[in-house]
Amino acid sequence: MIIYPAALVLSAAATATPLTHARIGWQTFTRDLAAADVTVSTEDADFPRDAPLRPDTAEAWAPTALPATWTVDLGGLQDIDYVGVVGGIGSAGCALEVHTSTGDLLGSPPEQVWDLFAAGIAPADDAPLLFLDDAVSARYVRLTLTGGALMPKVAVVYAGAVLAMQRAIYGGHSPIPLSRNTVLSNALSKGGQFLGQGFRRHGVSGGMAYRYLTAAWYRSDFDPFVKAARQYPAFFGWRPETFPLECVYGWVTENIVPQNQGVRDFMSVSFGVQGIGHE
Repeated sequence: MIIYPAALVLSAAATATPLTHARIGWQTFTRDLAAADVTVSTEDADFPRDAPLRPDTAEAWAPTALPATWTVDLGGLQDIDYVGVVGGIGSAGCALEVHTSTGDLLGSPPEQVWDLFAAGIAPADDAPLLFLDDAVSARYVRLTLTGGALMPKVAVVYAGAVLAMQRAIYGGHSPIPLSRNTVLSNALSKGGQFLGQGFRRHGVSGGMAYRYLTAAWYRSDFDPFVKAARQYPAFFGWRPETFPLECVYGWVTENIVPQNQGVRDFMSVSFGVQGIGHE
């Protein structure tokens, strides 16, 4: 799910990259931080607080009581216009809210000033969450989890500057969240009767293809993502304004190699994406 304020649609529409253009959340200031940079309200011993700093989804942080908070210190002021979250939040029946802070203190006794980055959302499932807004300067990012009959889990948190694609895609594109990649396990009786079927593994897979990217933009804006994508997953929202429910946390399946189109200075590029599944 992609969450953004209505004002962002208007401000983005006045730029060359409206919210009908894909957003890719790959750059994050949370990467390579340490457990000491994370503060939590409570922590299950089997679900450590620093798990969301890593890109893998096999482990996660989980609180032992609600409401719960997870706060990361980025080490200094950073410009942030997106926060990406992967975890078991919807299945736990919880709502999630995101705040940022510069670290300034007010009041007596002094308390940290928190600004709302993303209003509370209670997702219906455990699909990746991509929060978008205008850039803010922040040192701290805080997730607040409320409600729910079960303890939620947070596996990945990204916070940084989102990549807004120079061109839009639509015709001929197969939306990755709808392109399911499932390995099934079925059981048949000795006489060939169907006894049941379940998932051995499930996820999503597809691709993104672009034409008429200017060579200068490719080199300055897109190529940093290409280099990072060799090692790290990213959040992909292919058309946030039109399809805000379609977000993927995934990784590219091969090296991304551009081609000169032979028309002025334009380049084309296509790449495959494989993403995590959810229920």
